[in-house]
Amino acid sequence: MLRAAGLALAVTTLLAGPMLSGPVLAQDAPAEPDSADGTGESILQDGEALPDVPSTPEALAPESSTDSRAASAVASAPAAILRGLDRVTGETQDLPLRVGATADLFRLQVSLSDCRYPVNDPASNAYAHLTIRERGEVVFNGWMVAASPALSAMDNARYDVWALTCAR
Repeated sequence: MLRAAGLALAVTTLLAGPMLSGPVLAQDAPAEPDSADGTGESILQDGEALPDVPSTPEALAPESSTDSRAASAVASAPAAILRGLDRVTGETQDLPLRVGATADLFRLQVSLSDCRYPVNDPASNAYAHLTIRERGEVVFNGWMVAASPALSAMDNARYDVWALTCAR
């Protein structure tokens, strides 16, 4: 048994030794200069310096024909459309709700305080401020964002509610 183990060790050493001790070609090769086209030739001419990098936020901002304030402007809508899911039964229900109103959704009471949407693209997103109660206890009070439902989600074991859009 000891003799077989010694023989296996000797064979392993003979086979692996040359592979481990030999030079690695990638390490021995000289480094090639950076190139844009992969030929190894430098893209800068002799003595040419790299262009200056802008350092102010205004210089780094992308050029746009739209004013950033106008692009981020929102307007309030008179109503919102919400969707609810009962995870136990799998039932979904859409709920149109006017600002200031409260309505029942499954065993929840949902109140809408405000619904805002981007002025430039009303269909792109909706921000609904909701208060949701279950058996009189507030289980959610805050803004829900239609484009990112998980950003501010209601934490409830049975029900899920999210904003779909603002209704005008």
